[in-house]
Amino acid sequence: MPRDYYEVLGVPKDADKDTIKKAYRKLAKENHPDVSKDPRDVAEEKFKEISEAYEVLSDDEKRRVYDQYGHEGLNGQFGSGGFTWDNFTRFDDISDIFGGDFFSSFFGGGGRQSRSGPAQGNSLRYDLEIDLIDVLNGKEVELSIPHHAKCPDCKGTGGKDGNVTTCSRCGGRGQVQTVRNTPFGQMVSVADCPQCHGRGKSFTERCPKCGGRAVIQKTSKIQVRIPKGIESGTRIRVPGAGDASPDGGPNGDLFVVVYVREQDAFERDGINLWTGLTASYPKLVLGGEMQVQTLEGDKILLKIPAGTQVGSVLRIPGKGLPKGNSSSRGDLFVRMRVDVPKKVTEEQRELLKKLDSTAGASTSKRKSSMKDKIREKLDI
Repeated sequence: MPRDYYEVLGVPKDADKDTIKKAYRKLAKENHPDVSKDPRDVAEEKFKEISEAYEVLSDDEKRRVYDQYGHEGLNGQFGSGGFTWDNFTRFDDISDIFGGDFFSSFFGGGGRQSRSGPAQGNSLRYDLEIDLIDVLNGKEVELSIPHHAKCPDCKGTGGKDGNVTTCSRCGGRGQVQTVRNTPFGQMVSVADCPQCHGRGKSFTERCPKCGGRAVIQKTSKIQVRIPKGIESGTRIRVPGAGDASPDGGPNGDLFVVVYVREQDAFERDGINLWTGLTASYPKLVLGGEMQVQTLEGDKILLKIPAGTQVGSVLRIPGKGLPKGNSSSRGDLFVRMRVDVPKKVTEEQRELLKKLDSTAGASTSKRKSSMKDKIREKLDI
């Protein structure tokens, strides 16, 4: 008897969708066969159980049937009697579980039960790092993508020289029906034909190049355009650049996930940039002009008002990042710092002492004047 789906995900029966999704992602990451410390067959069973539970509890209609009738009410929902690897996941739900490594996982694009044609090939993920200057100007990159391609010798049929015949079991449909008797009546489920694996075609001799798999391993060069103003974590879809389908379906897609490297000189805040500028104490007190380097490397003069405080922020309009693909740009904000020298000459020391004593005297006079005014008001 299958375990209770709520127990599998470790969530209460009144859990909302966000709680269910969070629990699934955590368990999927821990128990994926590629990372689990359990034997492969054990890890696969655990992963199937977790994914099947999520498939039901994340779907409002399936969850309603399950809550009312239990597992019996779901017979036929997962093909021929259970969960299959072909329908276990949605790319959007699981693609962000595994990150970091190149081609850390391949998701989506697999066939689903009751499909009307050959399965789409697997979709692939590529993590790409770019510099902040690329966000300003945009960039075109060439990626080397290892993937499964249609075998050229058998033209993706799996048979030697492309010789195939119609599958005798499914009659070329690629699917077979199974009728099951349940307490609620007969349930009809549709699954891939086990003889032709959903292709609808069979062969007597395997293709020597691909071994009957219909696909070969290949590395292709893919041109990807990175638009201006792109945000870190944005996913760019390249249609048809994923794996070829082993049963004649369309190719999967390539998803390029773009990450922007941090830069010491600039901090990004949406379309605005922040930087720092160190000035001398006299410059902050008296005011003046200083050069500021922009992201593109140009140096522009920044006017510093007299009496500028340490930590004050000055704005340079239009020197931030572009807003999408438009020509308008955000601003560059400059936070002011003070340069405190570690060593001074004797002459400088005397001048600083004089300045300090003068500043102290001014402060004392202001304080005395305030005290006198208070005394006058109180008639002391």
